[in-house]
Amino acid sequence: MVALVVAVSLGAYAVVSWSSGGGPSKSASSAAAPSLVGLVANNSAYRECPGSARVGPTTSPDGLPAKVSRTEDLAYVTSVARNMASGPYLGFTHQIAGLPDRRAVRAIRVGPGGGYVWTLDPSGQVEVVHVKNYGIYVYLSTASQCPNGGLVRLADNGVQVTFLAPKS
Repeated sequence: MVALVVAVSLGAYAVVSWSSGGGPSKSASSAAAPSLVGLVANNSAYRECPGSARVGPTTSPDGLPAKVSRTEDLAYVTSVARNMASGPYLGFTHQIAGLPDRRAVRAIRVGPGGGYVWTLDPSGQVEVVHVKNYGIYVYLSTASQCPNGGLVRLADNGVQVTFLAPKS
């Protein structure tokens, strides 16, 4: 009975923590892939690189993942992050000018996505919809390693990518 109460309490805490913007709880992180899921512990020591997408309900569909890109599927986004961590160009299938050198990457983590995706309504018109999705966070060693080749927002498979550098 005590174990059941503890399990329900932890589950409720995970839901409340995630829905309040805190990201997945530690218990949720360890179950999926502790080395990839969950933001870096001292996330306040980092800032988004210049040019990072500020996602909201008015973000252009061009800057959002497509609903069909499966960004609501934690297991899928975790596998994309794993491939990004081992790929030759941070998971992008082509060389993008200005991407940081792999040696500049401290960590790659999966965390909360921007909360919006684009899809087609029944008439074929593009619409932006609110979802609970996931994104990839690439932590860099220095701010000088931030991408400088324009806005690099999405991996080739459509998952949103945010580059972060230490605060000066």
